[in-house]
Amino acid sequence: MENEAVKNYTLITGSSAGTGKQIAIECAKRGFNLFLVSLPETGLESFSDELRKNYSVNVHYLPIDLTKRKSPQKVFEYAQKNKLSINILVNNAGLGFNGKLETLTESLIDTMVLLNVRAATLLTFLFIPEMKKMKKAYILNISSFAGLSPLPYKSVYAATKTYLLFFTQALNRELKGTGISVTSVHPNGISSERAMENIKNSAFAARLASLTPARVAKISLDNMFSENVFVIPGIVNKFYYYIGCSLPHGIILRIIGNIFKKTT
Repeated sequence: MENEAVKNYTLITGSSAGTGKQIAIECAKRGFNLFLVSLPETGLESFSDELRKNYSVNVHYLPIDLTKRKSPQKVFEYAQKNKLSINILVNNAGLGFNGKLETLTESLIDTMVLLNVRAATLLTFLFIPEMKKMKKAYILNISSFAGLSPLPYKSVYAATKTYLLFFTQALNRELKGTGISVTSVHPNGISSERAMENIKNSAFAARLASLTPARVAKISLDNMFSENVFVIPGIVNKFYYYIGCSLPHGIILRIIGNIFKKTT
């Protein structure tokens, strides 16, 4: 993998903060050239300079809003124009809002669906033909623990993350016999600076399950290169998942609903 990094690039969306930023750092540590995509005015230029300086890798960046209709195509065209061979695609960009469906706005709902679902799908669609020509390529979809169950008071966000889970599993079947493997990662309670206040106000069980973005990034990449299709980072989160699988669905919905109702 390291030998191919000289000519290949890792494309990471939502790469200016949180897990996406840490995935970029982890990739740079491993010697991978980077193509970073994130919203304008999020420090992408200075972050790219920092990675070039600290890790001696090539870094391209494109500040763009992926919820805009033509943005995925513009990302693809930038890669084509600059002759960036994308052998790793990390669909990390995502956004979620709490509350009953009726308390959300049309704009918030659009943002979640367009970013979490449409952007990831179209970027994958656009880059797969070139990736299929490679001996080995990887797609990493950063989903969420929320995508493993219906989530009252977070219904749209959870549904978009479930989409990434099923999308990943279906793609792996479609791409069988090619050099592309697809992985979905389902972190729970990532303790980024922006999320720290929410985590502090959460139940003890939620705080116990939280992981740093750097830890999630390393686990995600390690599992991606091991070609694991479905990944839950952290022993505590795996325990929660298997407990949840053993309980009746109605009980799970009641427990989760009560937890998230308190946070809205």
